[in-house]
Amino acid sequence: MTGVLALHLIDRQILAILAEAVKTDLGLSDTQIGLMIGLGFSLLYSILGIPMTAVTGAAAGFYSMLLARMGVAVGEAGGIPPLHSLVSDLYPEERRARAFAVVQLGGPIGILIAFFAVGALAAYLGWRLVFLGTGVLGVAFAVVLYYLLPEPRRGSQVVVPDTRPSRDAVRSLVMQPVYVHLVLGTALAGFGLYALISWMPSLLQRAFQLPLSSVGLWLGLSFGGAGALGVMAAGQLADRFLTTHAGAHALVPAVALVIAAPLTGIGIWSSSVAYCMAFLIIPIIAVSSWQAPIIAAVQKAADNDVRALASALMMFVLNLLGLGLGPPAVGLISDWLVQEHGADSLRYGLLVVPVALLWAAWHWFLAARHLSAARRGVAETRA
Repeated sequence: MTGVLALHLIDRQILAILAEAVKTDLGLSDTQIGLMIGLGFSLLYSILGIPMTAVTGAAAGFYSMLLARMGVAVGEAGGIPPLHSLVSDLYPEERRARAFAVVQLGGPIGILIAFFAVGALAAYLGWRLVFLGTGVLGVAFAVVLYYLLPEPRRGSQVVVPDTRPSRDAVRSLVMQPVYVHLVLGTALAGFGLYALISWMPSLLQRAFQLPLSSVGLWLGLSFGGAGALGVMAAGQLADRFLTTHAGAHALVPAVALVIAAPLTGIGIWSSSVAYCMAFLIIPIIAVSSWQAPIIAAVQKAADNDVRALASALMMFVLNLLGLGLGPPAVGLISDWLVQEHGADSLRYGLLVVPVALLWAAWHWFLAARHLSAARRGVAETRA
């Protein structure tokens, strides 16, 4: 499962790493790059289910590359919700955040591979062949996965299938304030995460004139190395505090984002690469680590018979609003201010990130309060 997520992140991140080369070669604007990274990918990712990463290497312009990115999204769309369901079937509530953290390690691992390998290979092979090679790798892994990931035996975590009409099942979720706050916070955190990770390679190249190989080193170590530590730490902390605070799975990531937001703004406007990455290391850990506890919280908030649906709806909103709007919003602001601020226009665009992180934290604080109230209500009923 971790390997599946790693390949997903490589596919997503590859365009962000090569954005400057693609932009120059195809004569694209920041808005167009943002649309290809964001909405062009997430629109179909959020709705459908056939790999086309290799086709991206044959793109001749904006529209052909946009269609290829949509094809990649189709291929990845069916992967994540089933993983969430499998983990929830295999692990009880008090161990799920840690289990999801192991799966979510695929994110930093994929990013680490993408930044180090893609940056180095692109310098020698060109960006088109890098896309082709990534597509071939995905197909090969799919064959291996077919034999290595059989359907698990169902045990004590098995749930009764939902027999309600789909409309009623969805209504049962959206009528729960805790679920709504968890999902809205996830969308906003995703907005900040995808905006930051998608545009950091371009920021380092424009603001500090770093070569692509150096960009891969800096971001690979931070998003890959530190991000992996953050993923595991968040899962451990959230499960540990769950015994004393029923809302810990939402509270831990909320606190992390509050700390991360101001440091993100300082890092974006730093005067050197060293200062930039020093201030951004905590935000990078925070935005990399929230997914495991929040996924566990969503699985807890949903009734047993709609757990898979709860995960699917969360991923729909996360990818459509978070991934879909985050990168394009930064690109649009950057293009809007480029005449006045030049290369610094991208810094202004990235200021939407700390705003989104604080807004997400607010929703998760409210979700944590609802989760705590729900546990108190159960305790009082039993008493």
